[in-house]
Amino acid sequence: MPNALKARVAIALAVVVTLSSSLAACSSRGGSDTPPSSAADNVLTVAVGVVPDTWDPHVSPADVVGGLLRPVFDSLVAQRPDGTLVPWLAKSWTVSEDGLAYTFELRRDVTFSDGTRFDAAAVKANLDHVVAPETASKLAASLIGPYDRTETPDDFTAVIHLKKPYSSLLRALSTTYLGMQSPVSLRDHADDLTSGEHAVGTGPFRLTSVTPGQRAVLEKRPDYAWAPSSAAHQGPARLDKIVIQFLPESAARVGAVTSGQADLAQQVPATRLAELRETDGVEVVSTGVPGAPYSYYLNSARPPLDNADVRRAIRYAIDFDGLVNGVFRGEYERTWSPLGPASVAYDPATERSWGYDKAKADALLDKLGYTERDDEGYRTRDGKRLTLEMPYVQSFVTPEHHALDVGVQDALKQIGVELRLLPMDSAASQGRTRGGDYDVFAFSWGSTDPSLLYNLFHSSKQFADGGANAARTHDAELDRLLDAARVDTSDEQGAEQYRKVQHRVIDQAYSLPVYAPQRDTLIRSTVSNLVFDAQGWPDFHSAQVVRR
Repeated sequence: MPNALKARVAIALAVVVTLSSSLAACSSRGGSDTPPSSAADNVLTVAVGVVPDTWDPHVSPADVVGGLLRPVFDSLVAQRPDGTLVPWLAKSWTVSEDGLAYTFELRRDVTFSDGTRFDAAAVKANLDHVVAPETASKLAASLIGPYDRTETPDDFTAVIHLKKPYSSLLRALSTTYLGMQSPVSLRDHADDLTSGEHAVGTGPFRLTSVTPGQRAVLEKRPDYAWAPSSAAHQGPARLDKIVIQFLPESAARVGAVTSGQADLAQQVPATRLAELRETDGVEVVSTGVPGAPYSYYLNSARPPLDNADVRRAIRYAIDFDGLVNGVFRGEYERTWSPLGPASVAYDPATERSWGYDKAKADALLDKLGYTERDDEGYRTRDGKRLTLEMPYVQSFVTPEHHALDVGVQDALKQIGVELRLLPMDSAASQGRTRGGDYDVFAFSWGSTDPSLLYNLFHSSKQFADGGANAARTHDAELDRLLDAARVDTSDEQGAEQYRKVQHRVIDQAYSLPVYAPQRDTLIRSTVSNLVFDAQGWPDFHSAQVVRR
């Protein structure tokens, strides 16, 4: 890493460390309003950094919603951490030879927490709700793929019909985003599902209260008796209650656990992991997150990034090895593929398939005619500066990600490319992304299904269409591969198509993968029997707390 770049990143990191230290000193004021006590042995207090945008999983695309609402909403099928599927609310299923009909035989002993029976009509109500235009689903509707309709030949048989074969349907149905909600809530409270007041599922916990921006409370269902066979525990949850505290500052979350005000903290910053591993009374558990790694997506639909060689020059210019090691203290794994290493269909052959080469970056830009420099040292062609714009939502960007952005900005300056970092609010950012008014956009996306690549790179999945094609690709070959992968019913055939997708994205430099996200969870020693699901989220059904 060049010395000037090291200096800028070091300054950004110093801000991270200073902020963490100063907040830790006052963490006792940022914890739970009602600290756990010996009288509440069966209450687990969880410190979370991100407030859900909605409490309706059929609407939200947010990772935090999938994790926090898993104890409330069960699914038709369950996915083990190794990717295999087992029955859950559906006790069995069959698939037609043409792949267009999935017939589910349902359990007969399941009820929603409002007393409503779970049956085939409930399955139909849920899936129809997901695809209804008024629901305005931001993720679940795309997960369900080419859904056509659900038939209910009897009370406990649901037949899902598709418009075309879709190999990812079962994995999609295992997610919280397609979890089953009470049909009574869907019918009577359709306009108020986002508040959480009417979030009613079949899960081992009920969402009993939400204080916006502060806390949420989940209470045990004593009659729960239908966990999947893959669960670490059968029967009702061991915990009586889960109290979720929303603490945006990482130091406050960490301090809440180390001081005993919380039992578990999520989103622990990489800069604190080494220290916390040596701290008595707590444990750090790190789990890999399947899906798309944290990446910079390059807008291929407008100049100058509509030219593949400009995109390749940008990629060659950045020493991501040095940045990731510097910003994340060697805790996070570098990635080279648009699909993370914890994902099904990940291709290890992508590793080290590209890398830092400033000389190549300079040569490509020279060849394209960006040979002149202005007074600030930036490249120009025909008198116009080579400038890129990267809008971002300031409240969503962690200090570490800001340090990463600064490092990318400085690396591009070394080859004469200006990167403007543009902080803005969520509404302004959405307006720019939907309109394609940006050059670079960065995010990660957790998913156990490689079909998320369809949502990220298929030409039909632009932001304005409800997709997440941040690279704004319109690539016929890429579309062909993605379409084929979704149709292939064989896991191996689909995986082969997704491997080809990864290499096509790398060859065309549509995205710059940076690091593989992981969930770093800080847990007090008083918590036991906590396991983690296929998404890397803690599964609270089996957990218990024993105060000493």
